[in-house]
Amino acid sequence: MNPVNLLAAILLIALASITLISCGNSEELERLQRSKTELSDEKRELEQKIEDLMTTRKRIDFLAGQMDGIKATIVTNHGDIELAFHPDRAPIHTFNFVTRAESGFYDGTKFHRVIPGFMIQGGDPNSREDDRRLYGQGGPVVAIPHEFNDTRHEPGILSMARVSDKSRGAGSQFFIMHGANPGLDNEYTAFGEVTSGMDVVDAIANVQTSSQYRDQPEEHVVIERVEVFR
Repeated sequence: MNPVNLLAAILLIALASITLISCGNSEELERLQRSKTELSDEKRELEQKIEDLMTTRKRIDFLAGQMDGIKATIVTNHGDIELAFHPDRAPIHTFNFVTRAESGFYDGTKFHRVIPGFMIQGGDPNSREDDRRLYGQGGPVVAIPHEFNDTRHEPGILSMARVSDKSRGAGSQFFIMHGANPGLDNEYTAFGEVTSGMDVVDAIANVQTSSQYRDQPEEHVVIERVEVFR
């Protein structure tokens, strides 16, 4: 081959190789740029989520601080039960109970379920009615999220009732422990405790129950009102 032609051929091959390499580098650069953009987007999303969580935490901490030292007295036709709350462990549940109590939500409801050695349960708006078949089935339209914590379910602990499906949250029904039950720990939200009136809890837990409606007191145990104070 003519030396000139040979040189031209070599140059063409070199140029083609450079072109291919350039194309490859360009594609790689584009891929890296896309990855960088995606990572930047993910970083922004993560930063926003962290900011949202911090805002939520601040709101909850504010709520807990506002309720620090709040107490309540459940006035019943069997005597009074005084409660102290644990807003540091269950701020939403404490707020839920306190605000319902202040609004009169629990007035006239009943302790509709009593099991000696276990607990007494109340807070169902249906229990104002005469139809005992409805007792235990009522609650508010909007539920609250669980706040399971390490509080042990021992005598005097105030905890929130719930249905078996945890995803449905909790409503207005609550119970006070008469005995101890470790099986409830971290499964139900404990949010307070009895500070005075365990003798009343004991009396309510041991009332005569209905032969027709399981665990319901034969004679109504009425929550006349719940008084909130600091």
